[in-house]
Amino acid sequence: MKNNITIRRIVPNIYSDNIEKSKQFYTRFLDMELVMDMDWILTFASKENPTAQISVFENTKKETLNNTAIFLSVEVSDVDQLYERAKKQGWEIIYPITDEPWGVRRFFVKDPNGATINILKHL
Repeated sequence: MKNNITIRRIVPNIYSDNIEKSKQFYTRFLDMELVMDMDWILTFASKENPTAQISVFENTKKETLNNTAIFLSVEVSDVDQLYERAKKQGWEIIYPITDEPWGVRRFFVKDPNGATINILKHL
């Protein structure tokens, strides 16, 4: 089977109980650039390599996915094809494919280890 999907980047995501402290850590300590600030999610990028990124989510529910503060986002070229593949292969989809108001189309799937993977494409 030919694979015609390109993985564009993988972004680690961290839940934070203190968004402001996280902002200080990544901008002042690691000297990263704040490239997206939507109050509940911050994305930081390396100034030298803008595809080296990390996102920090406000932990509003005071809980984490799979009892960990980290999950992954994988940006792909064809999110619909991967959604269909996940269904066909029987992977556990825990958030259905959705066009989000902030400009991404995504779904969440569990990997065999229980990690949550956010598969997305920018619209």
